[in-house]
Amino acid sequence: MSQDLRSFLKQISAEILEVSKEVDPKTEIGTLCSQSEHPIIFNNIKDYSGWRICDRIISTRKLQAVALNTTPERVVPELAKRITLGAGSKKVVKDGPVKEVILTGEEASFFKLPICKHSEGDAGLYIGGGINITRDPDTGVQNESMLRTQIKSDRKAGFLMARRHNYAHYEKYEAKNEPMPMAMAIGVHPAYEIAVNYSGLHEGFDEFEIGAMLIGETVELVKCHTCDLYVPADAEIVIEGEVPPHVREKEGPFGEFQLYTGKEKMSPVWNIKAITMRKDAIYRHLNATAVTDHQALGCLPNEAEVFNNVRRVYGRTEVHDVFCPPWARFTCIVQITPKYEGHAKAVLMAAMAFNIHQKEVIVVDEDVNIYDPKEVLWAISTRVNPARDVVVVTGTRGHVLDPSAPEISSEAEGKEPFNGILGLDATRPSPLKPEERSKFDKATPAGEGRVSLKDFI
Repeated sequence: MSQDLRSFLKQISAEILEVSKEVDPKTEIGTLCSQSEHPIIFNNIKDYSGWRICDRIISTRKLQAVALNTTPERVVPELAKRITLGAGSKKVVKDGPVKEVILTGEEASFFKLPICKHSEGDAGLYIGGGINITRDPDTGVQNESMLRTQIKSDRKAGFLMARRHNYAHYEKYEAKNEPMPMAMAIGVHPAYEIAVNYSGLHEGFDEFEIGAMLIGETVELVKCHTCDLYVPADAEIVIEGEVPPHVREKEGPFGEFQLYTGKEKMSPVWNIKAITMRKDAIYRHLNATAVTDHQALGCLPNEAEVFNNVRRVYGRTEVHDVFCPPWARFTCIVQITPKYEGHAKAVLMAAMAFNIHQKEVIVVDEDVNIYDPKEVLWAISTRVNPARDVVVVTGTRGHVLDPSAPEISSEAEGKEPFNGILGLDATRPSPLKPEERSKFDKATPAGEGRVSLKDFI
């Protein structure tokens, strides 16, 4: 049996905050998840006797390290290495825990699940922690992604789908005037959630196989009850259905990862046919606001891809770490050891060009703790000369959920966001200029590293 959500929760049990008092998923869980600094499990859900809900299980480097079986300081370098190794192994099995309960027809209702409201102003209840699974009708290769899903009735939902792999599948079904099968897995080992948020190239294999590679296992998949899609056999819940062609309905508004409310859109709909689940299923919630697993999962695969991209600068750049602060999603901080004059600027450009999530890129030396905003701002304040160390690129594509990006009309895509990118070189002069570089050596308090205040109290 492959690793699952439950095995991970056991690993982090010492970190978990367990809530026994009754909570309302429609009015209380959103803010309680956002307030928690720890993994949190709610054991007493209003109107849903016997259910448990978990969130905040992958928000920190410490938790990510457990999921990837590494150390916190090695999370990004290790993920960057493993994510390039290709597909892990998979095995189709006849049955699994997710088939312990099978609901079909009118019994297959969204309202059987303790689906939560994320943010004030949301159009309704949303599934935020589900993994949507579709298949290319030509190649047969599946794709998985996390799509925000608004519950419209007991068996119908609307969902926002970016113009990537799932959307390409849907266009092929629409061209044939056929409904697209789609399933959703809720509650898996978080390594698979990390893999599902990876948007790099993976031709001929899917994100479940990437997740198997990340944790070095064979992922066990079981065929859906009503369609030819394959889902993790040890998932907590799977919802099955189909997306009709050429149907669009209003979806949204919804509080999104950038902590603004995304506007209402016309989106496809999903009609469900079956729900399969464990007898004592745990509902994996992933609250969209304020800063929770939602932001962390979006950042982590991107950090790894930036790490790999900038390593190639000048043949081999000494990259130590990359951090995209979950609370500042469009900002990326890269920690390197520059070897040459202009090295940091080349790294800036490599990071800036990677994808639409990077709107501000900051490059710092290894003596700056990129996880401490005070140190990063100190480096910007003392090492950036605005006349020399600032790069601004205009006319780049923006992110559709960036409220600062103005939209312009495009015949091919409709309205698209365009803005620019800011790069800040907050590094010291290179080792080729030792005298100038030495001017930027940090002053440290006397006794630093030798004595600790706690020993004197």
